[in-house]
Amino acid sequence: AAALEDLRPGLSGWDARRPAPVTLVTGAMGDKDVAGIAGSLAASPALAGARVVCTSVPESRAMPAPDLAAAWRSVAPGLDVTVRSEPRAALEAALADGEGPVVVAGSLYLVGAVRPLLVDDPEIADPDDPAVAPVVRPWAT
Repeated sequence: AAALEDLRPGLSGWDARRPAPVTLVTGAMGDKDVAGIAGSLAASPALAGARVVCTSVPESRAMPAPDLAAAWRSVAPGLDVTVRSEPRAALEAALADGEGPVVVAGSLYLVGAVRPLLVDDPEIADPDDPAVAPVVRPWAT
């Protein structure tokens, strides 16, 4: 939550008079304090009016996306919470529907799954696997 506050002015869409809402793509391991994590993040002013897209990574410890969404809804009933079971679909939904910045957080496993979709780096992306082809290449437009 503190990191979101620190980063918010540097995120795209920032306007101190009327900041665009953040879209948070999040996933978590089921053996973590998910309600505590969601509650702490939801309390951040940076997430006021946010959209939360809950997803899950293919890891045995991962919390299923619908369960994560239920945890978010219980601690932050005013936020728009949706479910996309696959990280790629969650990222695409966040990028397609959001006006403001997209933040991916909650689990390093999720960050690891999403990073090759955002960063065209041959060291982390398999060029023969279309499932990990970059979603966005902002530097190419």
